Amino acid sequence: MDNNVTILSMNVRGLFSNSKKRADVFDWAKSKNTSIVCFQETHSNKDIEKNWEDEWGSTFFFSHKDSKSAGVSVMFKKGLDFVVHNSVTDDNGRYIVLDVTIFSRRLSFACLYGYNTDEPVFFDIIMQNILSFKNTSVLLCGDWNVVLDKFMDIYNIKHNRNPSSRKKN
Repeated sequence: MDNNVTILSMNVRGLFSNSKKRADVFDWAKSKNTSIVCFQETHSNKDIEKNWEDEWGSTFFFSHKDSKSAGVSVMFKKGLDFVVHNSVTDDNGRYIVLDVTIFSRRLSFACLYGYNTDEPVFFDIIMQNILSFKNTSVLLCGDWNVVLDKFMDIYNIKHNRNPSSRKKN
Protein backbone atom coordinates (compact mmCIF):
# COMPACT_ATOMS: atom_id res chain seq x y z
CA MET A 1 0.00 0.00 0.00
CA ASP A 2 1.34 3.46 -0.87
CA ASN A 3 1.25 6.42 1.51
CA ASN A 4 -1.46 8.31 -0.36
CA VAL A 5 -4.55 9.03 1.71
CA THR A 6 -7.88 9.71 0.06
CA ILE A 7 -10.91 10.97 1.96
CA LEU A 8 -14.57 10.78 1.04
CA SER A 9 -17.09 12.91 2.92
CA MET A 10 -20.82 12.84 2.28
CA ASN A 11 -24.15 13.67 3.87
CA VAL A 12 -26.05 10.37 3.75
CA ARG A 13 -29.38 11.69 5.10
CA GLY A 14 -29.99 8.68 7.28
CA LEU A 15 -28.54 5.16 7.24
CA PHE A 16 -29.96 3.84 10.50
CA SER A 17 -33.09 2.00 9.45
CA ASN A 18 -32.40 1.28 5.79
CA SER A 19 -30.00 -1.66 5.48
CA LYS A 20 -30.26 -1.70 1.66
CA LYS A 21 -29.30 1.98 1.40
CA ARG A 22 -26.49 1.45 3.91
CA ALA A 23 -25.14 -1.55 1.97
CA ASP A 24 -25.28 0.45 -1.27
CA VAL A 25 -23.49 3.44 0.30
CA PHE A 26 -20.84 1.23 1.94
CA ASP A 27 -20.26 -0.67 -1.33
CA TRP A 28 -20.00 2.57 -3.29
CA ALA A 29 -17.52 4.06 -0.77
CA LYS A 30 -15.40 0.89 -0.87
CA SER A 31 -15.41 0.94 -4.69
CA LYS A 32 -13.72 4.35 -4.56
CA ASN A 33 -10.76 2.76 -2.73
CA THR A 34 -10.97 5.52 -0.14
CA SER A 35 -8.68 5.53 2.92
CA ILE A 36 -11.08 7.40 5.20
CA VAL A 37 -14.83 7.84 4.81
CA CYS A 38 -16.80 10.46 6.73
CA PHE A 39 -20.58 10.42 6.88
CA GLN A 40 -22.83 13.17 8.17
CA GLU A 41 -26.48 12.88 9.15
CA THR A 42 -26.22 9.14 9.85
CA HIS A 43 -29.36 9.07 12.06
CA SER A 44 -27.67 6.45 14.21
CA ASN A 45 -27.48 5.38 17.84
CA LYS A 46 -25.08 3.35 19.98
CA ASP A 47 -26.94 0.07 19.32
CA ILE A 48 -25.78 -0.07 15.68
CA GLU A 49 -22.04 0.37 16.18
CA LYS A 50 -21.00 -3.29 16.13
CA ASN A 51 -23.23 -4.11 13.14
CA TRP A 52 -21.94 -1.19 11.09
CA GLU A 53 -18.31 -2.03 11.89
CA ASP A 54 -18.96 -5.61 10.79
CA GLU A 55 -20.64 -4.40 7.58
CA TRP A 56 -17.79 -1.98 6.85
CA GLY A 57 -15.10 -4.48 7.84
CA SER A 58 -12.87 -2.08 9.73
CA THR A 59 -12.64 0.61 12.40
CA PHE A 60 -15.46 3.12 12.89
CA PHE A 61 -15.79 6.19 15.11
CA PHE A 62 -19.25 7.53 15.90
CA SER A 63 -21.01 10.53 17.35
CA HIS A 64 -24.73 9.86 17.65
CA LYS A 65 -27.82 11.85 18.40
CA ASP A 66 -30.68 9.47 17.61
CA SER A 67 -32.16 7.35 14.84
CA LYS A 68 -34.08 10.33 13.42
CA SER A 69 -31.49 13.12 13.24
CA ALA A 70 -27.84 14.22 13.18
CA GLY A 71 -24.95 11.79 13.70
CA VAL A 72 -21.47 11.63 12.17
CA SER A 73 -19.04 8.80 11.61
CA VAL A 74 -15.44 8.32 10.52
CA MET A 75 -14.46 4.98 8.99
CA PHE A 76 -10.93 3.85 8.26
CA LYS A 77 -10.07 1.44 5.47
CA LYS A 78 -8.84 -1.95 6.56
CA GLY A 79 -5.05 -2.04 6.36
CA LEU A 80 -4.57 1.73 6.64
CA ASP A 81 -1.55 2.57 8.82
CA PHE A 82 -3.12 4.75 11.52
CA VAL A 83 -3.29 5.17 15.29
CA VAL A 84 -5.95 7.20 17.10
CA HIS A 85 -4.38 8.72 20.22
CA ASN A 86 -7.44 10.55 21.50
CA SER A 87 -10.92 11.56 20.42
CA VAL A 88 -13.64 14.05 21.29
CA THR A 89 -17.24 13.45 20.29
CA ASP A 90 -20.33 15.57 20.62
CA ASP A 91 -23.37 14.32 22.55
CA ASN A 92 -25.63 15.86 19.88
CA GLY A 93 -24.10 13.91 16.99
CA ARG A 94 -22.50 16.98 15.44
CA TYR A 95 -18.75 16.27 15.43
CA ILE A 96 -15.86 13.91 15.96
CA VAL A 97 -12.36 15.30 16.48
CA LEU A 98 -9.52 12.79 16.39
CA ASP A 99 -5.89 13.09 17.37
CA VAL A 100 -4.53 10.62 14.85
CA THR A 101 -1.28 9.48 13.26
CA ILE A 102 -1.60 8.35 9.66
CA PHE A 103 1.56 6.98 8.01
CA SER A 104 3.71 8.57 10.77
CA ARG A 105 2.07 12.00 10.30
CA ARG A 106 0.27 13.24 13.41
CA LEU A 107 -2.72 15.51 12.85
CA SER A 108 -6.07 16.67 14.15
CA PHE A 109 -8.90 15.28 12.05
CA ALA A 110 -12.46 16.58 12.38
CA CYS A 111 -15.71 15.42 10.82
CA LEU A 112 -18.64 17.74 11.48
CA TYR A 113 -22.31 18.23 10.70
CA GLY A 114 -23.15 21.90 11.23
CA TYR A 115 -26.47 23.21 12.43
CA ASN A 116 -29.04 24.56 9.97
CA THR A 117 -29.47 27.53 12.30
CA ASP A 118 -26.98 30.32 12.93
CA GLU A 119 -24.78 28.77 15.64
CA PRO A 120 -21.35 30.45 15.44
CA VAL A 121 -20.32 29.13 18.88
CA PHE A 122 -20.39 25.64 17.33
CA PHE A 123 -17.32 26.52 15.25
CA ASP A 124 -15.57 27.94 18.34
CA ILE A 125 -16.11 24.60 20.09
CA ILE A 126 -14.73 22.70 17.10
CA MET A 127 -11.62 24.91 17.07
CA GLN A 128 -11.10 24.53 20.83
CA ASN A 129 -11.18 20.75 20.47
CA ILE A 130 -8.84 20.77 17.48
CA LEU A 131 -6.36 23.09 19.21
CA SER A 132 -6.45 21.01 22.42
CA PHE A 133 -4.46 18.30 20.60
CA LYS A 134 -1.67 20.77 19.74
CA ASN A 135 -1.04 19.21 16.31
CA THR A 136 0.41 21.41 13.58
CA SER A 137 -1.62 19.72 10.82
CA VAL A 138 -5.41 19.84 10.68
CA LEU A 139 -7.85 18.16 8.33
CA LEU A 140 -11.54 19.15 8.35
CA CYS A 141 -14.39 17.48 6.52
CA GLY A 142 -18.13 17.33 6.72
CA ASP A 143 -21.32 19.21 6.02
CA TRP A 144 -20.91 22.63 7.60
CA ASN A 145 -24.36 23.90 6.56
CA VAL A 146 -22.73 27.26 5.82
CA VAL A 147 -22.32 28.91 2.45
CA LEU A 148 -19.08 30.88 2.49
CA ASP A 149 -19.49 32.65 -0.83
CA LYS A 150 -23.08 32.89 -2.03
CA PHE A 151 -21.93 33.84 -5.52
CA MET A 152 -19.52 30.91 -5.98
CA ASP A 153 -21.09 28.22 -3.82
CA ILE A 154 -24.76 28.28 -4.81
CA TYR A 155 -26.71 28.81 -7.98
CA ASN A 156 -30.01 30.59 -8.44
CA ILE A 157 -30.96 30.57 -4.74
CA LYS A 158 -31.27 33.46 -2.33
CA HIS A 159 -29.11 32.62 0.64
CA ASN A 160 -28.68 34.93 3.59
CA ARG A 161 -28.84 32.17 6.17
CA ASN A 162 -26.42 31.82 9.08
CA PRO A 163 -24.43 35.05 8.63
CA SER A 164 -22.67 34.82 12.01
CA SER A 165 -21.58 31.24 11.37
CA ARG A 166 -20.28 32.25 7.94
CA LYS A 167 -18.01 34.85 9.60
CA LYS A 168 -16.48 32.12 11.82
CA ASN A 169 -15.38 30.14 8.79
